[in-house]
Amino acid sequence: MDIVLILSVISMVMIIGFLGNAFFRKTGWADTLFLIAVGVVIGPVLGVFSIDYVLPVLPLVSTFTLLTILFRAGSELNLSDVISRSVRFLLQTILYFTFGMLCIALLLHFFMGWEWIDGLLLGSMISQTGEVFIIPIVKKIDVKSETAAMLTLEATMSSIFNVVFFFALLRIKKSGIVDPQSVLVVVAMEFLMGLTVGAVMGIIWLRIFYVIQNQELTYMATLGYTILGYVLTETIGGSGILATLVIGIIFGNDEVVARKLGMTPPPTFGETKTLLLRFQGEISSMLRTFFFILLGSVLIISQSDLVLSLTYALPVLFTLLLARYLVTTASTWKTPMASERRVIVGMCQLGLTPALLSFVLVQSMLPISRLFSLIIATLIIITNTVSTIVARRVKLTVKTDLYEKVQQ
Repeated sequence: MDIVLILSVISMVMIIGFLGNAFFRKTGWADTLFLIAVGVVIGPVLGVFSIDYVLPVLPLVSTFTLLTILFRAGSELNLSDVISRSVRFLLQTILYFTFGMLCIALLLHFFMGWEWIDGLLLGSMISQTGEVFIIPIVKKIDVKSETAAMLTLEATMSSIFNVVFFFALLRIKKSGIVDPQSVLVVVAMEFLMGLTVGAVMGIIWLRIFYVIQNQELTYMATLGYTILGYVLTETIGGSGILATLVIGIIFGNDEVVARKLGMTPPPTFGETKTLLLRFQGEISSMLRTFFFILLGSVLIISQSDLVLSLTYALPVLFTLLLARYLVTTASTWKTPMASERRVIVGMCQLGLTPALLSFVLVQSMLPISRLFSLIIATLIIITNTVSTIVARRVKLTVKTDLYEKVQQ
């Protein structure tokens, strides 16, 4: 890629990201659909952009994007809310991920003839909800505060399970050792080491940041330290992604952590942290825009691809929705949220994490990567459409109810 093309791509991503956000705020439709559509136009339709342009740097960009997004997710996760609402909300997240992944693996193994590891791998990628759409949309629709809190926590936490289990399963897939006990041991060790290293490095950085917070380039230092945490954890065989998340959680919940450790936050730390997280959010948004456009650009518009993708995507979607309905029924049993089960089930939108992980598979050069990308792109489009329709219907229902009350 020459310098003119590189700068053109960067400028295009920035502008389209802004337009996508404006599209969402104006129409209420997920900007994911807009971004994928742009990718389809500049890729298969016009042939302006090809994934071949970015394949050499895709491993670096994918990893960097995962780090920035999970650091942000951790920093925005309110520990007090998680602890106070932990039982039912975590039950929804853990059960949906686990049950959804297993149901998809069963479907693909017994009805599609897939290997167990491939079914589990796909299930680990798509048993989730996307925080970029879910979190802002629940603020706009009229649902109970408990429902909004559960959907927000689920969307934030589910990506964590996706990433950690995906990389553990991918390593097992590459090694050729497929044994349930091996899977559990690998995942447990990665979780333990990731949590430990992330907690230690997060606390150390919080102490350092309290001292340097008024200096210039504190965001660069924080980002560099976070990347170092990822590298160290991966080097000793742990989950670097989880360590990154834990560093973000400690940084975002500094008051709780500082109180427990007897530290005193500087008076101006809150303002510094707000500015830092806002800048980090814009970087994450630009990277997210890039990957959804990239996802659209690799879609080949042909009848055979359409038939192939729907052959897998529709049964998988039905299985996911069934699993989501059963889990939601269990987690909302005998609670005020039971009356809003349909809304919770309908908020099934897949976010950036599955798209990003599909490109990680492309980097791995596995034979299944092309099919996975096709299935995931189709599921992202369908689930974003479903969630948008559900959200709009809830808003319409609220307006209708208000109108009827006025008339009475």
